[in-house]
Amino acid sequence: MSVEAFENRLRSAIASHLPNAQVHLEVQRAIVLQGRVAVDDDLFLHVYFNALTSKTIYALIYRSQRVIGYDNYRFWHFHPFGTPNDHIPCDEPDVNDVLAAVSAAIQTIQSNS
Repeated sequence: MSVEAFENRLRSAIASHLPNAQVHLEVQRAIVLQGRVAVDDDLFLHVYFNALTSKTIYALIYRSQRVIGYDNYRFWHFHPFGTPNDHIPCDEPDVNDVLAAVSAAIQTIQSNS
């Protein structure tokens, strides 16, 4: 997938699930897209995508700690909310599904704050 295609899918999912977030994405060397989708000062989604290697990372960070995530380091896996150090194998997730899971985690965090 190209950086442009990934960014388009990501921005569409963000608009659907986190419409009030501040989006800061940057393309590097025309093959890497990375950045933050900030909900507030303590809560943001870190995103990384490399079009050459297909390496992809989604990590929701709250107070400097990952609270949920998906990535394909070695194999596609999920870091579940509540036990983010676990590595649960999964198929490559659709970005819309990732943003839905992230949005649900954000709602839980905000309702417990």
